[in-house]
Formats: sequence, structure tokens, C-alpha cells
Amino acid sequence: MVKRIAYITDTHLNEQYPIDLGVDSRRNLEIIIYDIKLRKIDEIIFGGDIGAPSSYDYFFDSLSKYGTNLKLIPGNHDHQIDFREYYFKYILKERKELFYCNEDNYFKYIFLDSSADIISSPQLLWFEKELQSSQNKKIIFVHHPILKVNTPIDKEFPLKNRQTVKDILIKHKQEIVIFCGHYHMDDFTEDYNTRQYISPAASYQAIKESDSLELKTDIFGYRIITFENDRFKTEVILFNK
Repeated sequence: MVKRIAYITDTHLNEQYPIDLGVDSRRNLEIIIYDIKLRKIDEIIFGGDIGAPSSYDYFFDSLSKYGTNLKLIPGNHDHQIDFREYYFKYILKERKELFYCNEDNYFKYIFLDSSADIISSPQLLWFEKELQSSQNKKIIFVHHPILKVNTPIDKEFPLKNRQTVKDILIKHKQEIVIFCGHYHMDDFTEDYNTRQYISPAASYQAIKESDSLELKTDIFGYRIITFENDRFKTEVILFNK
């Protein structure tokens, strides 16, 4: 079994801040989608921060080719009351938060909602049970990084209860892999039993090695994750403005 996933995050469509920076987020997304089609990617997972609600028609229309193969987790810029009608009908209707899971023969995929800058108590209870409910390898998709990263954004905008989440991961003992965004950079961090891959933003990037927040507005991209039986590999695709 070979499955190729495009992990796209942080488009920030129609938001004033990237517009003021001279970032054309729509053009960036169109270039990414075109590249995904050329590569014949099987699924898209969107990692949060779609953009202003005025962009939702455009966003979901652009990704409509993938239909129910589109998976989405919200970011801190997303409001479920706005995108519920576009997406919840494919996943869940009974929860106020968008967290869910699925699995195949080798992996269990867990999708968490960190849009409130925390993983809520009901989610944590559910999450801990789901980690224990299968022997499959665990892949977690969440907007905020769980592991600490030495970068200015981590100091200003971290997940507020990340130590609690990390303690659950350590308790699990088995290998955990996290794919996330939020920090607008490509990064790999490993700690205890957890490997964390931060993906570059589809809008603009933050410079990791910096004393204060610095941005690069001419680079954007996404991540490809290829699953083959019980193994995976990943690569970052970057574009210059």
C-alpha cells in the first residue's frame, strides 16, 4: 500500500496582515494545488489557519477535487461556526470541537483541535483512550507544535498546555509522530518517544534562527508525506515568489 498525502497549512487567505506584507495567498495556494495535481497526490490534509471567513467559498471550492479525501484540523485563526457548514458534514456534527481519528492496517491517524490555543480537557480524555485503543503506529495532526522549538514564535504563541499533552505522549511509550504548522517554518524536533515535523506555511515564513520575529514573504510551500505499508517518508516542497 502506497499513499501520498499533501499536508498544507497556514494559508491565511483574505487576511489583512499578509496582504499588508505583499503576500498573495490565493496565488500561492493555486500554485500548490497545481503542483499537487501534477504529482498525483492521493489526499490533502489541511493543518489549520485557512484565513478570513470571506475566503471559505474559494478555499473549499479549490480543494473540492479531493472531496471526502480532504481532512482538516482548525488553527487559532479558524472559527468553527464559520466553516462548520463546509466541512463538519463530512466528519462530525455532535461535537463543538473538530477532533477525530481513522486508521488503516499500519497506522492510526489522530486529528486534534488546538484552535483555542489549548487541547481541551474532553479532548485530552478522548486522546489518551485513542492512543491506547490500537497497536498501530500513531500519527498525530495538530495545528500547534507540541514539542518546544528554539524560535521567537514559540516564546510568544505556544500551545498553552503542551506539557500536559507531552506527558500523555511520554506515558504512551510507543513511538509517536506529529505533523503540525503554526510556526511558519520547516523544522524537525525529537524528544523521548516523539518526532515532530513542522511544515512551512503556504503564505509566508518566519525565520527560525532569530532573536526576534523576522519574516520571509517570498517563500511558501507544503509537505508531502508518503506512506508505504508500515513506513513513511516526508519531504518539503518550497516555492519562491
